[in-house]
Amino acid sequence: MKIKQWLLLPILLLAVVSMAHAEVDARVVQTLQLNATPLDMAIPGNGRYIYVLTSDAELKIFRENGNLRDTLVVDPGVDHIKPGPRENQLFLIDSAGKRIQVLNLDFIQEIPIDGSPTKGFADAAVAVAVFTDFQ
Repeated sequence: MKIKQWLLLPILLLAVVSMAHAEVDARVVQTLQLNATPLDMAIPGNGRYIYVLTSDAELKIFRENGNLRDTLVVDPGVDHIKPGPRENQLFLIDSAGKRIQVLNLDFIQEIPIDGSPTKGFADAAVAVAVFTDFQ
């Protein structure tokens, strides 16, 4: 009986070792070029933007395709960023100053109206409210 157990042990060990072996294929698919050292980054739940905090107190906003959308200047003490509960909200963390700022971002979209019928002035300011929290 003990001989059978000793014969089965190497077979079981080979089976376990062969199942644990795995390969990983890794490749860089995108690089975000910065002019300063990155301190932190955050991606909101919808994944549309990539926020990068740099050492020169700038918040770089990249589109998901890697193109720079905008650059905002933040307080020099901000050393970390975290995405907020809403896709347009970001927490700016100043560890040394012991404070957290809540930043609401409103993304302005250009809507081409050339040749469109208008009522009133064509260059009048317009606000569009988008309700994204309906279930």
